[in-house]
Amino acid sequence: MFTYHDVLAHLGVGGAHPGGLALTKELLKDLPIKQTSHILDAGCGTGQTAAFLAKTYGCQVTALDQHPLMVERARERFAREKVTIQLVEGDMENSTLAKESFDFIIAESVTVFTNVTKTAREYIRLLRIGGMLLDLEMTAGVAFSADEVGDFQELYGLREIPIAEDWRSIFRNAGFHSVEIVKEHTVAHLLEGQSLQKDAFELQELNPLEPLDPSLYQIWDKHQRLTERFSNQLKYVVYKAEK
Repeated sequence: MFTYHDVLAHLGVGGAHPGGLALTKELLKDLPIKQTSHILDAGCGTGQTAAFLAKTYGCQVTALDQHPLMVERARERFAREKVTIQLVEGDMENSTLAKESFDFIIAESVTVFTNVTKTAREYIRLLRIGGMLLDLEMTAGVAFSADEVGDFQELYGLREIPIAEDWRSIFRNAGFHSVEIVKEHTVAHLLEGQSLQKDAFELQELNPLEPLDPSLYQIWDKHQRLTERFSNQLKYVVYKAEK
């Protein structure tokens, strides 16, 4: 049985997170990234952000994802774009990466799909003193009911959708001394002036495997309908947290 992340992997979606690569570029331009910086792309997917980091900044990049097909597609991208990146297949909650290895961790719509408390602690473990986490996450505008959360659990397999203050508490409790919101928007704002179908299939970088199992389209359709249903209640918020 396929999952939502199987859909992204089979479609070969580049920037699966809201805002795509354009938002990634906007967020990265204000970070003090140097050639000597070591950056972790946590939940790298098909490797779009990791490749951009390596090509733009010439820094040392590690890309991690637990989905085997995502890892394979990231490997193909890195070879195609001729970038040298350490690619790791692994679980962000319990990675085998060495502690205090990174100056920056970039996570784009990843943490919410994990045990958020464990993953936040892993971010702290992996960052050097003074290191920074930049995390774009699904965030509830107001607390969802148990039934509403259940709809998200069924489709995405996630455990919870924290409100912004809960996200900040999670990061602070993990050990981050500074947590701020640098950008936020509702799904409705993202979808303003365009349909979900156009956003998904015309504006995204896609590299689908052929043939695609019809059930993958069914899961994508459920994703579209759920996103549209909660478009005014659901936010995507960028958190910047410093160790």
